[in-house]
Amino acid sequence: RRGGRGAAAPQPDLGPRPLRGAAARRARVPVLMYHLVASPPAGTAYPELWVQPRRFAAEMLALRRAGYRGVTLEAVLRAWRHGTALPRRPVVVTFDDGSASQYKHAFPTLRGLGWPGVLNLELHDLGPGGIRVREVRALLRGGWELDSHTMSHPDLTAVGDTRLRTELVASRRAIRRRFGAGHAALFCYPAGRYDARVERAVRRAGYAAATTTQPGLASPAGDRFALPRVRVTGAERPAGVLAAISAAARSG
Repeated sequence: RRGGRGAAAPQPDLGPRPLRGAAARRARVPVLMYHLVASPPAGTAYPELWVQPRRFAAEMLALRRAGYRGVTLEAVLRAWRHGTALPRRPVVVTFDDGSASQYKHAFPTLRGLGWPGVLNLELHDLGPGGIRVREVRALLRGGWELDSHTMSHPDLTAVGDTRLRTELVASRRAIRRRFGAGHAALFCYPAGRYDARVERAVRRAGYAAATTTQPGLASPAGDRFALPRVRVTGAERPAGVLAAISAAARSG
């Protein structure tokens, strides 16, 4: 059975006095960027991309204690457009690429809080060695959002127009074929690499918005196809994540 939008997802925890109407339309939202939730092996090329499971759980708990509530990025876009409800302190927790650790460690931590995550899936990471189809379906049943991160994670500014379109369109089609027509509404630039040509191609491919690696809070006043995020590294501590969100808020 294909996992799609047919199963009812858990209702989001909006917390006390949620934002509605004009307040929701102008909300600035931290979008956290994670990769692997596991202990980095010795000698790994990019140890900063690995966050140990216990530290990830502590970071999420610190956010919860500070009054944050997890939502999807699609929920944020709906609030910006229509004034639909958001928590008073919303946060979006995104995971790039498609690692089994995101299912094994991030999913149960967020599920325990009643929060969804956002998986930016690189299609070449789907299957053995990465996250499996059944695991992605379990995330979707748990209320997660599934977006595109291309087929093979190239630098989109360095590929030709034909390859660029394939990476954008084929990845979206593959996600929708496997997981249901409502998914992959949004896009995430591999390694944060984009320019005006790439952004135009993302728009033409039918995506509603796109996330970058640029620092800052996502804002309805900004470019929906260049949404910033708050990077979380393996060296971060829970207090550091809260400090990074505060710094991003001040910089905007």
